[in-house]
Amino acid sequence: MKIKLLILAVIIFLNFSFSQNEDFNVSNQKILRMGGAGGFTSYVLFWNVKEINKSIQTQAGPTLDDKPIFLYGGEGYGYIMVIENLRVGGLGVGGSTSSSTILGNTRMDLETNVTFGGLTINYAIPISQRLDITIGSMLGWGGIDLKLRRDNWGIKNWDDLINQWGSNGLIMVSNFSYSINSDFFVFQPNIKVEYAILRWLSVRVGIGYLGMAGGEWKLDDEFELVGVPKKLNASGFIIDAGIFLGTFIF
Repeated sequence: MKIKLLILAVIIFLNFSFSQNEDFNVSNQKILRMGGAGGFTSYVLFWNVKEINKSIQTQAGPTLDDKPIFLYGGEGYGYIMVIENLRVGGLGVGGSTSSSTILGNTRMDLETNVTFGGLTINYAIPISQRLDITIGSMLGWGGIDLKLRRDNWGIKNWDDLINQWGSNGLIMVSNFSYSINSDFFVFQPNIKVEYAILRWLSVRVGIGYLGMAGGEWKLDDEFELVGVPKKLNASGFIIDAGIFLGTFIF
């Protein structure tokens, strides 16, 4: 709901600005973009929740809500000038979501972290002095970290912990915390609309697709984990919005 309101507000603002600015009328004058910018960007990822829940679902364990995940981070770019209106840069974002269940004296927690970042390459198509449409992609790396925790809510005793650790499986372990993670090659084709409010301030909204490929899963960042379902990733359509400070010539 928040992202929908944000996009609606941007659209209303742009429509108002276009009606007030004479430079919205496209002329035969060639527009060349120069300089660069950086700023805050947020993403709404409509990710692979059903596949993740299908992979981790147990009789008593928690699952994730079937809704998008919000990611936050930063991005910067600069026009290379060798090719007109082509720019390169980089970005990095991340976010998390969690869920819990309680059965008697046992609490089970599931936390999922999604991160990605890399090199951005975009070509700007000037519509007016202030307005651009950009097309391009991001190439880089991303990851998923699933944290599985179980707690019987009892007092944590050192001797019990050591005995469980060295028990050769003879003692039932009721408290544990696992981190299951994997790195992926990430690609994100996208199209965006950007509008320069001032010569140093710009806003953006965009849409794209986040793809994740490959990846070897590990337990606690160290031990190889086999048998993980291939569809366990965070691929999905993505919406972004951001605000940038930099050089916007018009």
